[in-house]
Amino acid sequence: MYEFLGLVVGNGHRHCSVIIPVMRQFSGNSSLAPVNNRTQAFTLIEVLVATALLGLLAGSAIWALTQANNYASIARLYTGAETAAQNQIDVILTDSPFNPQATPPQIPPALTLGTSAAQTVTLYGEPDGAGGQTHTVTGQMVTTVVSNNVVTQGQNLNLYSATVVITYTYRSKAYRVQLNAMRASDV
Repeated sequence: MYEFLGLVVGNGHRHCSVIIPVMRQFSGNSSLAPVNNRTQAFTLIEVLVATALLGLLAGSAIWALTQANNYASIARLYTGAETAAQNQIDVILTDSPFNPQATPPQIPPALTLGTSAAQTVTLYGEPDGAGGQTHTVTGQMVTTVVSNNVVTQGQNLNLYSATVVITYTYRSKAYRVQLNAMRASDV
């Protein structure tokens, strides 16, 4: 802290003020030091506002992480359903021999015309559940195979269309995955 002293000099009728800066450093116990009774601290209102803001930030972060976890679990199940449907499509496209024009026709079981009975497929199985319990999400897979009867220049192309549909329910909401494929005769 520094002090500026003002001296007044008089010459009879006129008074003139002259400011002479004098720099003097005060010691802690000087009587000329300014008195400040206020201590440096936060008020209760400031602390409450800061706590409320931190609570809002924490709450929004927890909500965002919960939403991200929910979206991730839905995506994981959808990927599991797509994988199961793709596996069935792969069986349909690779099962041999497929020669419907042969006598007798050679048609693998995966390409039998019609709609198959619903099969239960596992979409997700929890590896290590809490307390030794595991949680499994399953779906129902239905395969429909139809003959397209495409004829060109009097020749039947023996094209079969297959549709694989997997339906499942997660958190009281129904989901559906559908994949389609076509297969021509091996010959």
